[in-house]
Amino acid sequence: CGDFYGCVPGHVIECADAEQAYAQAKLKGTPTWIRLPKDRWPQEWIDKKMKDPVVPLHLALYGHPDAGGHWERHCESHLLSVGFTPVKEWRSCYWHEELKLFLVVYVDDFKLAGPKENLAKGWEKIKAGVTLGDVEPVGLYLGCKHHVFDAVSPYTGLPVRAIEYDMEDFLG
Repeated sequence: CGDFYGCVPGHVIECADAEQAYAQAKLKGTPTWIRLPKDRWPQEWIDKKMKDPVVPLHLALYGHPDAGGHWERHCESHLLSVGFTPVKEWRSCYWHEELKLFLVVYVDDFKLAGPKENLAKGWEKIKAGVTLGDVEPVGLYLGCKHHVFDAVSPYTGLPVRAIEYDMEDFLG
């Protein structure tokens, strides 16, 4: 649905990845303690000749069984706080009524579609609480190349914007 919406005249589709997504969320619930590799020990531990110190884990690191859920809650909480609302029946899809933007979040991959003049404002709202990498026109998303192009409708003869999905590299 987001891709279709991005093909409407005057609309575009852009993507960005959350940087170290899980570690942006605080780990809540049952306390978790971890061992740090010796090369990450502070000098104080080495000076005290500590043998096997453990420290509390505060961020939802990859590999922790609850990390994904904590990231998802953190991300959704932020999106709701800046005006995105969940699309009923479509998990991980959001609508921003004021900016008329459609957002899809799949783990750490964000795809935003809507009026070209509103996308920068939408990304600004998202980036206020989620650290993202570079925002780029839709290209590779979830292992699938997205080719957006102008065409002529075989049904009406009118110009249309189309999208083609190329998964050849992924299937290889």
